[in-house]
Amino acid sequence: MATYINLPEKFAAALEKQAETGMGYQVVNIKFKDGKTLEKVLVFNSDRIKIDTDISIDPDQISKIELVN
Repeated sequence: MATYINLPEKFAAALEKQAETGMGYQVVNIKFKDGKTLEKVLVFNSDRIKIDTDISIDPDQISKIELVN
């Protein structure tokens, strides 16, 4: 089962300007302020992260989001 988390507006706005990986989604790497990274995460409609339920994310701790090519 998956959980969906809303991205902070500044990251959603930046992703909206970038190309989609597929119809309605992007694959990204998410870097956090503590130095941790989540790789190949799905983001739908540029503003909703899809994650496994066993992972806890505080969207306010995201420092950078990079589109995966």
